[in-house]
Amino acid sequence: MSVSGIRDRGAPNRAVGLTIAALAVAVGLLGAGIAVSPAVAGDAVAQFQFDESEHEADPGETVTLDVRASSDGGYADEGVESYSFVIAVPPEIGEPTAVEPGPWLAQGDGDVEQTVTDAGEGAIRVQHERVGVENGVTGDGVAATVTIELHEDAPASDAAVVVADAEANLYGSDYRMQTFGDDTSIEVGGGGAYLEPAYEPGSAGDDSVDVVTAAERNRSVDDGGEEGTEEENDDDPTPGFGVVGAAVGLLGIALWSRFARRQSD
Repeated sequence: MSVSGIRDRGAPNRAVGLTIAALAVAVGLLGAGIAVSPAVAGDAVAQFQFDESEHEADPGETVTLDVRASSDGGYADEGVESYSFVIAVPPEIGEPTAVEPGPWLAQGDGDVEQTVTDAGEGAIRVQHERVGVENGVTGDGVAATVTIELHEDAPASDAAVVVADAEANLYGSDYRMQTFGDDTSIEVGGGGAYLEPAYEPGSAGDDSVDVVTAAERNRSVDDGGEEGTEEENDDDPTPGFGVVGAAVGLLGIALWSRFARRQSD
């Protein structure tokens, strides 16, 4: 039998090998793309936290708290353009009564447009938007100074204060950033029973993001701002899928190359 005959018989096999390799590469690239995209978006983070972990005051006094914001922005150097959060205190001890925008969002030549709305007993929602400039901000600084007035008959207690349901957006993007909240405490009248805010995270509106205290991470949200169900989250691709897919693609190329070399010998 001629050498050419052997090679002719091997041609269909080479075609099959090439097809398998091409499919493996496609699967690998698709897997990598699926896995990377959510990770890139989800890594855009904004942190909101109090400047101090403890405060002291007597009934009838006022307490001022600085809420600091920090963010590295997005992967294309976008900065934060707007954010909102809820400040909540136990209604037995008092309520937040005033908010002064801090300098963080107004960096450079920007101005801050503020909206404060009621969020239930002992709670307010603060919204800040950067206006007058075409960019966002990054870094760390004071986002707001909040004044809390204690009732004259506030009980002696250790009262928790939270910054919760935080939301933040990058300049030019509707994507909801991942956010972190925080908590602090006010020792009222020398301290006593531990009191928590009546506000429940997630109750500020249908589009709010549930942020628990003590800098625990948000649950994932989609572009519409609503939390995914457990079933939807189970369907999300895992980061390992992209790695495995890419490895399969490379293995397919290697096997086909070896096969092609043997056929040509």
